[in-house]
Amino acid sequence: MMKTTPNARSIRNSLMAVVAVSAMTLPLLASASTPQVSVAFDATELNTVRGQERVYEQMKTASRKLCGPTKTGSLNQSVANAKCYDGTLTAAVQRLDNDAITAIHSQ
Repeated sequence: MMKTTPNARSIRNSLMAVVAVSAMTLPLLASASTPQVSVAFDATELNTVRGQERVYEQMKTASRKLCGPTKTGSLNQSVANAKCYDGTLTAAVQRLDNDAITAIHSQ
């Protein structure tokens, strides 16, 4: 069984979403001692395929920033980062709770 680093585990467990009236911000949080990456977008972007794809790409980029590269010199670190990325992105999609973004993520 592979050990998941405490940082990767706390990233997946600490996701939060904040919704404003005309815009949305989806912060991806690791913990108080690690950086926060937010995905900000106008809620109307979720009404078009192009906007949905853009928001999803931003979510992927933010997840990569938090979790680190999936190709490192260490196999264990690469696997831990990949698991972190997958978990963080999936949790963010679930928190956003948008059918279109969920469908893109499922592809």
